[in-house]
Amino acid sequence: MEMPELLTRKELAKLLKISEKTIDRLREGRKIPFCKVGRSIRFNKKDVLEYLEQNKAGSIK
Repeated sequence: MEMPELLTRKELAKLLKISEKTIDRLREGRKIPFCKVGRSIRFNKKDVLEYLEQNKAGSIK
């Protein structure tokens, strides 16, 4: 079984090119999937990217 790539909020913010505060708001609003590892919050990279792909808005023409 392959271990998932877990990201910190700082790593996820850098990947998505958004602020860490925005990551916090998305997490608190349950807009992106996350998991708790002990007392730490981690984000499964694959799950977050799949979630964003499924929930992306249509492009403006």
